[in-house]
Amino acid sequence: MSQTQAAQTIEGIGLPRVGTWKLDPAHTSVEFVARHMVAKVRGRFTGFDGTIEIAERPEDSRVEVEVDTATIQTNQEQRDSHLRSGDFLEIEKYPKLTFRSKEVRLTGGNTFQIVGDLTIKDITREVTLDAEFLGFGPALEDRTTMAFEAKTSINREDWDMTWNVVVEAGSFLVGKKVDLEIAVEAYLEK
Repeated sequence: MSQTQAAQTIEGIGLPRVGTWKLDPAHTSVEFVARHMVAKVRGRFTGFDGTIEIAERPEDSRVEVEVDTATIQTNQEQRDSHLRSGDFLEIEKYPKLTFRSKEVRLTGGNTFQIVGDLTIKDITREVTLDAEFLGFGPALEDRTTMAFEAKTSINREDWDMTWNVVVEAGSFLVGKKVDLEIAVEAYLEK
């Protein structure tokens, strides 16, 4: 079987080959959206590494990702420095945040959920990512790639990031809810 042929088909969706798939940092993004007063601010982490283990049974597949907290960027240096400080990520003490899956749930068609442990500042909480498989196929350098997107929402205070300021009319400067949005392209390791 060629690397770009479906290993199996479930509900008409061709699935990629069993094996270890490595995140392609040039085509993967780890982003977030948070409320700042009345607007939403987008940010990203530019340093990360991870693997996806595709199993014979898709439900037995696993995902592991490690993110370098110092690489947080929101296009505003003062805010980025604050996010790196003890009020938020405390990067000197906690240089990495991690996600390790525990369960993959097929939800129909090309959608699924990834349940796993998200660790930020040595605090681990279970989160569920809603994901969509986008497909797989040939790529440059004689590689096979696959792509999917995943998202979830978390309460930053669950990870001891409670800093805030009350502004006019009694509202807060920074919202508690943070939306995580991940777009992955991964290649099959040979």
